[in-house]
Amino acid sequence: MSLPAEPIRSSANPLLKRVRAVAAGRGEGEILLEGDRLVDDARRAGLELSVVLVAEERVERLAELTRAGIAARAVAGELLASASSLEHSSGCLALARQPAARTLDALPSSADALLVVAAGIQDPGNLGALARTAEAAGASALLVTSGGCRPWNPKALRGSMGSLLRLPVFELEARRTSVDALSGRGFRHVCARTRGGTAHERFDWAGKVALWLTAEAGGFPGELAAASERFAGVSIAMGGAAESLNVTAAAAVLLFAAGRTRNAR
Repeated sequence: MSLPAEPIRSSANPLLKRVRAVAAGRGEGEILLEGDRLVDDARRAGLELSVVLVAEERVERLAELTRAGIAARAVAGELLASASSLEHSSGCLALARQPAARTLDALPSSADALLVVAAGIQDPGNLGALARTAEAAGASALLVTSGGCRPWNPKALRGSMGSLLRLPVFELEARRTSVDALSGRGFRHVCARTRGGTAHERFDWAGKVALWLTAEAGGFPGELAAASERFAGVSIAMGGAAESLNVTAAAAVLLFAAGRTRNAR
């Protein structure tokens, strides 16, 4: 079986330079997708793949992409691995156009819409896992505030297992006006509190809810710190000497308690 084009064998190749730039956060409107699953998730989500690179020994994968009408380029395996941000490259990566920004006018408007708001979460692995949990629990959308990891970070995308490409994702400023905008659309604000909130199993999750989950250090970024004082608090009882839960563990407990899985796609 012949390869679709002569394999790339130079580290100075412009396509590899683009990959390295995006991986380093210097991409202009492009996101990096690493691994077969994430590349295929992006295809199913309708993202425009601008570059697809596959290790030259993966002839069947190259042929599969070519049959699908995707212009994949073969790359010397070691060279592709050196351009990857993964410790063990899968031999397939792509660049895609960053999804278009959504305005809050496009928020889900159903009577029981549940928004997950990541407020200043810095760790991309945590943000990706949060997106995965939000999708599994039937959340309507994920909102990500400024001051934290962006949803298009390569590690966040990998950690989400494609959820960041399937869930409606909105980016918003860490400002009081963002809180007001959600309130104006009928959402009531709830935040996870380590102590002092209503027990999660007794909390009233009915209606349109925006569940705010804060950064790993537990604080809201920017103007949200003052605005959050009027949020309803919900807490998870903990045993032993544990002081807190990882944000993704807490999110799983709270989101499934909210009971939106009946609406999961």
